[in-house]
Amino acid sequence: MLNDQAEMYSISAQLKSLHEYSNKNNFNVIKEFIDVETAKKAGRTQFMAMLKFIKEQPSGVNILVEKTDRLLRNITDYATLDNLITYSGLIVHLVKENTILHKDSRSNEKFIFGIKALMSKNYVDNLSEEVNKGMTEKASQGIYPTVAPMGYRNHREGKKSIIVVDPVDSVFVRKVYDLYSTGSYSLLTLRKKLIADGVVYRKGRPIYKTTLATILTNPFYTGVFIWKNKLYENAQHEPLVTKEQFQRVQSILVGPAKSKSRKGLFPFTNLITCGECGCKFTAELKKEKYIYYKCTGSKGKCIPDHLRQQTIDDLFTDLFTKIQIPENIRQIILQGIRASFKDKIAYHNTLIEQLQQQLKRLQNRIDQIYLDKIDGKISEEFWQSKSKEWSTEKDNVLIKLHAAQKADMNYLENAEFILELSKNAAQMFKTGSVEKKRRIINILTSNCAYKDGNIDVELKPVFDLILQSSKTQEWCAW
Repeated sequence: MLNDQAEMYSISAQLKSLHEYSNKNNFNVIKEFIDVETAKKAGRTQFMAMLKFIKEQPSGVNILVEKTDRLLRNITDYATLDNLITYSGLIVHLVKENTILHKDSRSNEKFIFGIKALMSKNYVDNLSEEVNKGMTEKASQGIYPTVAPMGYRNHREGKKSIIVVDPVDSVFVRKVYDLYSTGSYSLLTLRKKLIADGVVYRKGRPIYKTTLATILTNPFYTGVFIWKNKLYENAQHEPLVTKEQFQRVQSILVGPAKSKSRKGLFPFTNLITCGECGCKFTAELKKEKYIYYKCTGSKGKCIPDHLRQQTIDDLFTDLFTKIQIPENIRQIILQGIRASFKDKIAYHNTLIEQLQQQLKRLQNRIDQIYLDKIDGKISEEFWQSKSKEWSTEKDNVLIKLHAAQKADMNYLENAEFILELSKNAAQMFKTGSVEKKRRIINILTSNCAYKDGNIDVELKPVFDLILQSSKTQEWCAW
C-alpha cells in the first residue's frame, strides 16, 4: 500500500523500497494499491479497495507498507486493520520501521502501532486547529484570510499575503455601484445597461443578476469584512465605495423605494403575447382601482385594445377547471417525478463531484505555480497572470457550486408544487397570490396570444393531452 502525503513524498521511491523488500523475502506480489487522496478521513478510495481485497482472500495475506503514517492517519483505519490482524490473519509489514504486526505480535508492538495511529489523528486535528487559529489571527490584523472578492486580487508582498485593488475588475465594481445607487435600475435592467454600454466583465464573460446581487450586498467594498460571522472594521484593503453609497444601495435593494413598484399587483404582465406584432402585454392601473392590459407597441403601432384583468382571470380559471386529473393519472405523474428525481440525484451528485474536483485541481495549480515562482522557474509577471486567471476560475466554480445547491432545492420545491397542482389546478389559481398565478400559468401553458379580441392559450403537451382526454372521457386508454 502506497500513499502520497502532503509533503509530496515520492511514490516511485516508496515503490522501489517495497519491491526490494518483497524480493528479499520471496513474496509474490499479487496486487498493488496506490492512494493519492488525503488521509485525513477514513474512506480513501484505494485504501477501501485494499480492505475489500483482503477480506475476499481465502486465507491471511501480507501487506507491505513503508511506515505507519503511510497507512494510517485516523482512528477508524486503525480499528479496521487491528480487527483484520486479530481475526483474519492479516500480517502488516512496516518496511522502514522494521516491524511486522500479526495476531501473535507482542503487546508492546501492537501498543506502539496504536499510539502511532492516535498521534497521526492528533496531528491532523492540531493542523486543522492551527490553520483556523492562523486564519483568525490574520483576520484580527485586518487582512482578509481567503480569496479576495471581485474588484480585488490576492498579492504576495515578501512573505506577507495582502489584498490589493485589481485595476481592471475594480472599474466594473465601481460602475455597478454608481449606476444602481441612482435608484433607476433593477438588477435586470442594470445588467442590460452594462451590456449595452460595453462594460467588460471578466474577459467578456456573461454578467448575471446573481453576480450583481453578490457585488451589491458585499460590505467588503466599504473597507470592512466578515470572517467567521464576525465583522472586522480594521481591514487593511482599500475601499472601492463609500459606506454612504453602500447603505444607499442596500436601501434601494430592500427599502420602500422598491415597494413603490406595482409589479406585485399585475399577475399577467409579460405572459400574454400580441398576435399582431409579437410584443408582450403590459399592465396599467386606472383610477387606482381598475387594472387593464395592452400591447407595449414597441415594434410599431397595434390596435389599442385594453383587456380587463378580470376577463383574463376568468379565462384561465375556466380553462384550468376543465383539466380534471383523476387519481390514476396523478399516479403516472408521481411515477414521472420519481424517475426524474432519481436522474436528478445522479446528475446532481456527479455535478457536485466534478465541481469539487475542479476546485482541487485549480488550487493545486495555484500552489504549484507559486512554488515555480519562488524557485525562479517562471517570471513574476507570468505568475501574477496565471494565478489571477486560475483564482478567477476558482471563483466561478464556487459560484457554480452554490448555484447547483440552490437548483437542487428549487427542484424539490417544483416537484411538490406540481403534485399539489395535479389535485386542483383551478382552485389553486382562483385563490392564489399574484406570484402563484404566474407560476401556475408558466407550468401549464407554453404560449398565450391575443388577437382579434380573443386570447388563444396553448397548453403544454402533457396537459393538453389531459384536457383532450377529459373532454372525450378516454381515461381508460391510459
